[in-house]
Amino acid sequence: MGHSRFLVYQPRADDPETAFRTVVANTLVEAAPGYMRTIAAKVVDGFVIVAAEPVDQAKAEKLAGAIICGDDEQWARIRDKSGPTGLIAVKGGWREHHGKIPAVPGGHADLDAAAAATVAGKLVAGEHVVPGASGGSFSRQGVRVLNGKLTVRTVGAQVHTGWLVFGTVAL
Repeated sequence: MGHSRFLVYQPRADDPETAFRTVVANTLVEAAPGYMRTIAAKVVDGFVIVAAEPVDQAKAEKLAGAIICGDDEQWARIRDKSGPTGLIAVKGGWREHHGKIPAVPGGHADLDAAAAATVAGKLVAGEHVVPGASGGSFSRQGVRVLNGKLTVRTVGAQVHTGWLVFGTVAL
């Protein structure tokens, strides 16, 4: 039986248990060309927290790659297809903010302007709105956004934003 490696960023998960269970329930790996399967078997194997202090996503991915492809005995269980999954806390990944679009005379210039106004004063250090990545239920007049509610996607927050979940699974 073969194996496959997986690496998944799980946002919106403050605790590692939620991140692990969400990824295990939702992640597919390619078992053979054109055949996908979930990594649900990993729920039995559990998880190991590799880094609880959040690091930038790029650094987390580099560390996960070094563990999966390396030979450090400390992490041999994570490389084992019957072993636990590794988790690394991530900062700077994407987050979603939900809110009401503040009213302004004549409306906001466009959806990105409405998104920026919706999260004004709510962002943390380094965090910024991802252009073109907001959506919701709102009214328009041409391109101007008048009112409604938005889900605004941001990146760069220098706080815990999710978990990088990685490991090896049997196929």
